[in-house]
Amino acid sequence: MTARGYDCRDLSRTSGYDAGDEASVDRFFGQLERLDVLVNNAAILELAPIVDMKVETWDEVIRVGLRGAFLCSRAAFRMMGPGGTIVNVSSLSGVSGADKFPKMSAYVAAKSGLAGLTEVLAVEGRPLGIRVNAVSPASVATDMGRLAGISQEPLSPEEVARVIGWLATSESAPLTGANIRIDPPVRG
Repeated sequence: MTARGYDCRDLSRTSGYDAGDEASVDRFFGQLERLDVLVNNAAILELAPIVDMKVETWDEVIRVGLRGAFLCSRAAFRMMGPGGTIVNVSSLSGVSGADKFPKMSAYVAAKSGLAGLTEVLAVEGRPLGIRVNAVSPASVATDMGRLAGISQEPLSPEEVARVIGWLATSESAPLTGANIRIDPPVRG
């Protein structure tokens, strides 16, 4: 996005913010003069079978992945004008009908909720001129993707970023409410 002329800011724990904390989100958005694009990409993955899942672990995964998207999207709706765009990074594991993976119940629940949130925000954004879409990639070659242990050949982060970049720009207009699955055929 920087290459396209956007001034990109990072709302993450590594930059001193917490997307799942309302005060932190308010502090971050309070320093912005304008907002054209929001990419909700915060997530954590804690593997545990449901019978061993600690409530605290469940809550943290949902807090970061779903509550964070809610808080950031709410702040974005308050700032954005017509032409604003939100892209939610979901997961193929959160798409109805796609295979689910063991030991990922909280993550799958958060990503499924994010898919639903995308649809509702798209409806609420239409009269405001704000578009909201999601991208749901299969496994991506990141630390989280490796932790998931999915045997499929992973997508590169650049492949996913290319789709996010397209959704974030007016090139993808008038698309809104879409959840684009990135599930490539077997390569080789």
